[in-house]
Amino acid sequence: MRSRAPDCPAVKGFLETSFVDWKGHLAFVVFLGGCNFRCPFCHNRDLVLNPGGFEDVPLEYLVATIRKYKAHWIDKIVITGGEPTIHKNLFTLIGLLKTEGLSIKLDTNGSNPSILKGLVNDGLIDCIAMDVKGPLDRYSRWCGSQIDEEKIRESIDFIMECGVDYYFRMTVVPFLHQEDDVYTVATELQGSKDLIIQTFRPDITLNPAYEGIKPFSPDKMARIKENVSDIMSGKPWTRDRGLRLPGTSFRGTEELYQ
Repeated sequence: MRSRAPDCPAVKGFLETSFVDWKGHLAFVVFLGGCNFRCPFCHNRDLVLNPGGFEDVPLEYLVATIRKYKAHWIDKIVITGGEPTIHKNLFTLIGLLKTEGLSIKLDTNGSNPSILKGLVNDGLIDCIAMDVKGPLDRYSRWCGSQIDEEKIRESIDFIMECGVDYYFRMTVVPFLHQEDDVYTVATELQGSKDLIIQTFRPDITLNPAYEGIKPFSPDKMARIKENVSDIMSGKPWTRDRGLRLPGTSFRGTEELYQ
């Protein structure tokens, strides 16, 4: 039995059920290997750096499992990585999954807007989740490699206008991000449907030095999320004054590092 069709990217991991990978839905999850970013805080280190170290999931097994569970209660699948859009034959894999009657969500870093446009224009994806790493004017700082910022902007603009369901995500990493950086991203994404703020996980990171960084406290993260929610709803924010919530005072970026 072949491990994959010759015109499909190799599947390096498969979850039969996930409650967290598609907001509000139960879904299958397919992992593709490799990435064109080297974000130091990435928690899929081995999948990014050594995808060949993972055994391929046979495509026949993938389809058989989908048919088994779809007959009962799962009709959605998430394509994630790594970065799925680095695989030029991604269209073939997603097209195959579409023939199984599945709704498709794509996780992406937004570095390949032409691939996103092709997938949407071909009617192959139903939802996009794009990870925004930090403020756009210093994007390579967050990604661990030289990034074409214009392509990131192009992807954001397209996602917001394409008519497909979507949301943006940002992982907040102490010492890499300041609190102001989060609010800058929220301001840049004003008018979009949603920006989900995620807490940094130091258990496994692409750069081992980041495993020693302590995440922000739950209270600080709650405050950041509340401020982001206000910005996303249209409340202005500027770096020199911060954002003031009703009845509270802005305590400043420096507090995060005390």
